[in-house]
Amino acid sequence: MQISFHGAAQTVTGSKHLITLNNGRKVLLDCGLFQGMGQLTDVLNRSFGFEPASVNYLVLSHAHIDHSGLIPKLVKEGFTGKIFATSATRDLCAILLEDSAVIQRDDTKYINRKRIKRNLPLFEPMYTVENALQSLKQFEVRPYDEWFKIDDDVEVLFTEAGHIIGSAAVSLRIQENNKTTALTFSGDVGRFNDAILRSPAPFPQADYVVCESTYGNKLHDDAHPIADSLFNWIEKTCIVKKGNLIMPAFSVGRTQEILIALNELENNHRLPLVNYYVDSPLSFEATEVVRSHPENFNQALR
Repeated sequence: MQISFHGAAQTVTGSKHLITLNNGRKVLLDCGLFQGMGQLTDVLNRSFGFEPASVNYLVLSHAHIDHSGLIPKLVKEGFTGKIFATSATRDLCAILLEDSAVIQRDDTKYINRKRIKRNLPLFEPMYTVENALQSLKQFEVRPYDEWFKIDDDVEVLFTEAGHIIGSAAVSLRIQENNKTTALTFSGDVGRFNDAILRSPAPFPQADYVVCESTYGNKLHDDAHPIADSLFNWIEKTCIVKKGNLIMPAFSVGRTQEILIALNELENNHRLPLVNYYVDSPLSFEATEVVRSHPENFNQALR
C-alpha cells in the first residue's frame, strides 16, 4: 500500500489523499477544491496529479468545498466509481456542489469579458451544474459506527467528527499479504460542546493516522453559548442606537448556530422586538438540510 497527498499538504485547502493498494486498486479520500491562493489557485485546481479514471472509490469526510469541491470535475474527467459518504454529507453536497458550479460559471463569464477585450483565449469553468448533478448519482450513503466493505480487501468506518453536519473521521481496514493495516483519516475535527452537533467520537486504534492540523499549534476552548453575547449586540445596535446589525456568517454551521441562539432568546422571552432576516438562499437551503438530520444533533438539542 502507498499513500500520496495531492492537497491539504503545506496548505489548508484542496484535500485529496490517494491510497494505492498493492493490487493496483485506488481509494481517494476527499476531493477538495483549492481556495484562497491567488493566481496559483486555478493552476492547482486544473490538474489532479493523478488520472481520475484510475480511481476506484472515493470516500468523503464531509461536504465543505475544500474537501468535496472537485468531485464534479473528477467525474467529468472519467471517475465512474462510488462515492461513500454519510447521509447529511450527501444532502449538503447536493446544494454546495451546484452552488460551486454557479460561482465558477459567473466568475468565468466575468474573466472572459476582460479577456475578449484583450483578444486572449477564453477560459471554461472547471465543471458545470450538469456535471455537479451527475456526480450526485454516484453517491452511496452509509451510516456512522458501522463497518462496511467497499472492496474485497477494504472496509470503512465513519465516526462522528463534530465539524459540520454529517462530518466524519474515516477509518479503513486494508487486507494485504495476509496482514490487516488500519489507517484513519481525521477529516476536519470539531470542538466539544457544540450548539448543534455531537462531540467528536473516538475512532478505532490505527497503525497510521492522517490528521488535519489547521490549528495544530493552538489550544481552543470548548464552544460556548452565544445567546447572551448576541442579545447584547442586538440591544446595543438595534434598540439603543436604532441601527441595523449585519452579521456575516458561513452558510453551513455558523448561520444555524445564530438561529439556535435566537430561538433560545425567543424561548426565554428575551428576544428584542426587531425584524430578523437570513438574506442568503444557500443559508436557507443549508438550514433545511440541517433540520432534516436530527440524528446528528447533540442530546441537548434533540
